[in-house]
Amino acid sequence: MTKRRVVLGIVLGMAALLLSGCRSWWESPPAPTPIYITATPDLPIAPIIATETPAATSVLAATPVVALPTQGEFRTATPTPAPPITMTPSFTPTATDTPVTPGALGYISVGGQVAAGAGAGGTCANTPQGNFGAIYQGDSNLQAALGCALSGGSNAVTSAYQPFQNGVMFWVSSLGTQPQSTIYALFNNGTYQRLSDTFLDGVDPASSGAVPPAGMSEPVRGFGKVWRDNPTVRDTIGWAVAGESGGTAQILVFERGEMVSVSQAGQTYIMITGSPGTWTARAGG
Repeated sequence: MTKRRVVLGIVLGMAALLLSGCRSWWESPPAPTPIYITATPDLPIAPIIATETPAATSVLAATPVVALPTQGEFRTATPTPAPPITMTPSFTPTATDTPVTPGALGYISVGGQVAAGAGAGGTCANTPQGNFGAIYQGDSNLQAALGCALSGGSNAVTSAYQPFQNGVMFWVSSLGTQPQSTIYALFNNGTYQRLSDTFLDGVDPASSGAVPPAGMSEPVRGFGKVWRDNPTVRDTIGWAVAGESGGTAQILVFERGEMVSVSQAGQTYIMITGSPGTWTARAGG
């Protein structure tokens, strides 16, 4: 009886355990706590705008006043504007024009033959022709000053021409009964000098190397030798304002002077022998 009770107790205990376990299976599991996921707001996107970075502005250092040059330290030669070349200086020729003394500076003998007559009011053996004739016949003062032409026609020669601050120089390859290349220096004051061209290639220097004002130049070769060797010519005529130009010339010699037409200048120059000699010019060369 006791043994049966023990067994029954065991059976009832096991049943109780089973029932309690089954109850735990049958019971609903505890409801899970919901987890709410909220959307994280997007971060605002700030636009990137490219801007040009300004370059650093250089700052000039102030120069102390004592470091600046004084007015006398630097001098720029300011060329004096060349006065216009007066192609027709006024003068009053006379019939008693005094010839240049033979042997004096600028003297060249261009005669050798004296024409008959005495210019204005007289009868000349030779009558100038062409442009020379028109100039001569149209001005009784020139007739009186020049006298008669020593030949009926002019001589054609080669020439060179160069303008200066205060006049012109021109060269002719032949002048006179004993041909001699000649340089005329005509000054703006209405006077001139006539000189023999003695320049020799390989013997005389082409120039002296003098430094002229801006825009001007030293004459070279024959013009340069006359310019260097004759202070009166150099100081009166000044610096060259353009280079030499070559061409032709026509020459007609008179008792007391010459007419020379120079193609480069488009002028006919009339030189009246005297002390000093005087010149004028007419259009046409």
